Amino acid sequence: MEFQERLVLLLAVLLIILCGFGSCRYYQVTEGDTGWTTGLRQSNNISLDISGSAIGEGTFYRYTETDFNDVRMRERIAAAHGTLDTAERIRLKADVTNPVEIYLEKLPGVQDYILTANESWPVGMLALRSLNYTGKGISDNDFFGNNLDYVGAAYSFAKDLKMDRSCLLYLNNAWFELALNDTTKAIYTDRFFPAKSMDYKLDSRFQGLASFKYRQAGDHTATREKHMTTREGLETYAGNFQLNRHIFMASIGRNASVDEDDWLVCCPTEPSLEERIFAVSSPAY
Repeated sequence: MEFQERLVLLLAVLLIILCGFGSCRYYQVTEGDTGWTTGLRQSNNISLDISGSAIGEGTFYRYTETDFNDVRMRERIAAAHGTLDTAERIRLKADVTNPVEIYLEKLPGVQDYILTANESWPVGMLALRSLNYTGKGISDNDFFGNNLDYVGAAYSFAKDLKMDRSCLLYLNNAWFELALNDTTKAIYTDRFFPAKSMDYKLDSRFQGLASFKYRQAGDHTATREKHMTTREGLETYAGNFQLNRHIFMASIGRNASVDEDDWLVCCPTEPSLEERIFAVSSPAY
């Protein structure tokens, strides 16, 4: 089969969906013969800044969840009667201005094709929270994810909990790559390379139960669904503890050049990643 004919047939079974309602955009690329897919990718043009505090005595419940292009935050807090002093700030910035670039290439002399999708929809999120609780019991769970990486902490039935936590997440771009043989339909390369970082800091003191977990995915994989884990950890505590953790995870990605990856590394004299994402200095909260 001639390459031009094969190109038309293959593109005919690619599913590309773009959302044009307001500032929302999403897409999904699927290869029809094998079922390979990028999965649904979606984001918005958005800028958000929320801050506040609460001091008092009584009961308390909180639910927070956000997900932009697999940059995720989830919080669940439920407190029985007690005294509570808490403050927070959440900042979010996402941009879907750039088009998604999709390429199909046939390798000479063989029936092998390479399909790539280059996505440059950056997302930055900063979550700051302090909490001081004493009472009958509080359960406090948080989870942060960034394109296969995650970190989270959970406190259960804590009668005394004091915590300061910050998490800065950034996704710069993402690269999908599929290589398959047209005759056998065999996939011999299935890669996902997001350029991302996550900086999580936790300082807490508690009486009760607690767990802490994290995972960082590797850069190279045979299949996206079975992405290799390079670092992973789970910790559990019961009793009276002071728990301090700082975890930084980063991946440059596939298509970053020397000029493009300066979002990841900067000198002390240069603006921080947070300042470059949000274009302002981080105020106290």
